[in-house]
Amino acid sequence: MAYNNEFPIRLYSQSTYLEQAHHHIEYEIFYIDKGSVEFGLEESVTVVHEGDVIFMHPGTNHYVKKIENTDYHYYTMIFDSSVLGNQGEPVRNTLDSIRVSRFIKLPDAVLMKLRDATIFVKEETFGHELFVKSVLYDIISCVLLTNQYVEISDNLRTEKGHTVNAIDVTLNYIRDHYRENISLDDVLKITSYSKSHFIRLFKKNMGMNLTDYINKYRIEKSCLELIYTSKNVTEIATENGFNTVQYFSKTFKTYMKCTPKQYQRNGKNIIIPSNTTATN
Repeated sequence: MAYNNEFPIRLYSQSTYLEQAHHHIEYEIFYIDKGSVEFGLEESVTVVHEGDVIFMHPGTNHYVKKIENTDYHYYTMIFDSSVLGNQGEPVRNTLDSIRVSRFIKLPDAVLMKLRDATIFVKEETFGHELFVKSVLYDIISCVLLTNQYVEISDNLRTEKGHTVNAIDVTLNYIRDHYRENISLDDVLKITSYSKSHFIRLFKKNMGMNLTDYINKYRIEKSCLELIYTSKNVTEIATENGFNTVQYFSKTFKTYMKCTPKQYQRNGKNIIIPSNTTATN
């Protein structure tokens, strides 16, 4: 199926996974429905078995290592919180205000629906995006009903107040416009801060300046396309906001410690075309 950049959910059904430690700028739900694997999650490594489900928040380093002489199959859903609504809307606020447990339990009916969704996506059934979105809502609803989460401190959110709101608005703007040229002046127009104040606050909260964050976001988006699409490096560079392939390659190597071509060759090893379905 064609890779659709406008729908913020990707769903995959595969028999191999990236063994190189990596992370996403989005959420990921990993469900293994056959076999067992070694799952690296941040600083820990554990064996996950058939039926296990792992919920990963953005920025969680992880990898999968095959256990010798053991085959496995899994489903994974990668999504951006924007699929739950705009900033400030109740459903999105709910996810933003909790920390979901890393290992979660889901009813068989929800897992079956997740498996069915991959078929609808592969066959491009009418309304498959709606069905995929409904699966995500089922998963989040189950997490809430069964208390598989902790709330982020209200005091922490209140303490940050307007600063957090301004940063969130900025991050949402970047998610919506990362394919375009984004300047500091563009961002200042949507916040109420002066240039010097915003620069200081953004670096304090994000650990890097605005330009570095935008480039990092673009590179991580590009990583997904290098692995999961048939687009060439030039297409991926231009579609993710880089004016030249040379600048894209230089920036990519800075963040990923390898060239886009090297990353693509390594990443393609995880793809088994006959077992892969995807939507974004």
